Amino acid sequence: MKVIQLHKEMMSDEEYFLFVEKSELRHELISGTLFEMSGLSIFHNNLVVRLSFLLYPFLKENKWQLIVESFKIKTPEGNYFYPDIAICFPDLEKYFSEKPILLIEVLSDATRKYDLTDKFIQYQKIDTLQYYLCVEPEQQVVVFYCKQEDGEWMAETFTKDEQVISLPKLNISLSLKDIYNP
Repeated sequence: MKVIQLHKEMMSDEEYFLFVEKSELRHELISGTLFEMSGLSIFHNNLVVRLSFLLYPFLKENKWQLIVESFKIKTPEGNYFYPDIAICFPDLEKYFSEKPILLIEVLSDATRKYDLTDKFIQYQKIDTLQYYLCVEPEQQVVVFYCKQEDGEWMAETFTKDEQVISLPKLNISLSLKDIYNP
């Protein structure tokens, strides 16, 4: 990710929205600093499309909203991120949601460490978030984080076709075979 500092002081939400409306590139806002988002590979794109198609039928009859790549998630600290996929409560703002239940990031060499650490630390502060999936685009690996009843997060790694990721609060199950081998 490329850091772009436009202001010496923190950028306000209003300034951020004005900036992103005019920009052809996506930028996350973290602690008042803009971060330009890197380009996407075909592997990344294919996984986002596939996961969206897998998730959509489960959500069609429910109250959840499926968001893909170009919609922001706002954390309690006022940071804005673009997850690759989000499932949110339906009461969305014009440009963002503060109430995701599932966030999915397709990893890349440029974002892997950040998505698995710093971004996840920020995401954990969102009360409504129950699930976080980090999906490798070029090998069959999904790191799955699930919030427990006591508020702690459990991590599990999935690598085999027959393994199934269960999201009971959404009434959804995803097999690795379906994610990686359409």
